Amino acid sequence: MTSTIQIDTPSLIQMLVQLQGMLLPLCLFTFLATATPGPNNILLTLSGSQFGFRKSLPFIIGIRLGIGIIFLLMGMGVGSLILSYPQWYLALKYLGAAYLVYLAIKIAFSTKKSEQHKEPSLISFRQGVLLQFINPKSMMMVLSCVTAFSLPGELYTLSVIQACIVFTFVGTFSNSCWVLFGVAINRLLSTDKSQLIFNRSLALMTLIAVALLFY
Repeated sequence: MTSTIQIDTPSLIQMLVQLQGMLLPLCLFTFLATATPGPNNILLTLSGSQFGFRKSLPFIIGIRLGIGIIFLLMGMGVGSLILSYPQWYLALKYLGAAYLVYLAIKIAFSTKKSEQHKEPSLISFRQGVLLQFINPKSMMMVLSCVTAFSLPGELYTLSVIQACIVFTFVGTFSNSCWVLFGVAINRLLSTDKSQLIFNRSLALMTLIAVALLFY
């Protein structure tokens, strides 16, 4: 005696329609979240200006993997814990702010243009992954995305996966654009002095981004 699994076609179509209906606003949200200036994009610009696009790829991949892991954790309920215990998030915010200040100092006093290729990359793949867990902007972007674009019930898992996939592709595009912007800027930095001014401008932007985390 054999049994057959019956698929409720109208319900399946309705589920797909609900997921598809969120795609446009999800893409717009993701683009605004990932394309605007922030710690990741500022550091990607610097990496592009100093090391080029190819050497910046590990950092891009690290960022996307780190955010993907955060998506997984938020989807499993860590976001609810953060909302329930805001002191945890506050501790992460202060830790992230301290690390970003350290990076700003490192950027401001980075080596001269003639010496910058002694290291293979400014920020490695592993650092790109770990940075996301102390980057308050990354944490809040993912938490806001999961909260706004997840559907209840049986569609919850699929909607979170959809949000993660869109965030990965759109975020990769945005991050790559910032690296290419850095590559283009590098052509204008013909002297050590211009490189230093550029580095310190990025360091100042990083410090401003840190300050905005608390307002």
